[in-house]
Amino acid sequence: MASLITQSAPPAPTGRPRARLASVRLHYTLLDGTWRPSATDLSAELRVLVPVLEQVRGPVTRLLLGAANWAIRPHHLFTAGRVITVGYVAGRSPAMITVICADGGTFTLRVAPPGPPPGEREPGPLGTRAGR
Repeated sequence: MASLITQSAPPAPTGRPRARLASVRLHYTLLDGTWRPSATDLSAELRVLVPVLEQVRGPVTRLLLGAANWAIRPHHLFTAGRVITVGYVAGRSPAMITVICADGGTFTLRVAPPGPPPGEREPGPLGTRAGR
C-alpha cells in the first residue's frame, strides 16, 4: 500500500500536481496520507487531486467528505470521460476524505485547511516573501 501526501498547489511546469507517494510500514494506520487544497473551490481542487489518488489504487468511483469548509459542494465530478460521485456525511469532520476505488478498496486522507501551509506566507512584491 502507498501513503499519499499532496498539495493541490499550482501544477509543476510538467503540468502535474506536486505529490509524493511513500510506502506505509504499519498497516493499522488511521490515515493513509494528507491533502492540502489551495482554495475552497472543491470542484477545481478535486480535479487536481483525483489523478494523484488514482496512482495509489486505480480508478476512483466515489469520494466522501464532511460538508464544512467548502464554498461549493459538487455531487458529481466529471473527469477523464467518467463520473465520480461526491458524497457528504453529516457531522463528519471536514478534516477527512474517504476515497472509494473501482476495485472496492478504500483509503482515508487527512484534509488540511485550504491555503498555504502554516509558517509559509504568500509571496510579497517582486516575488519576495511577505514580512521579510
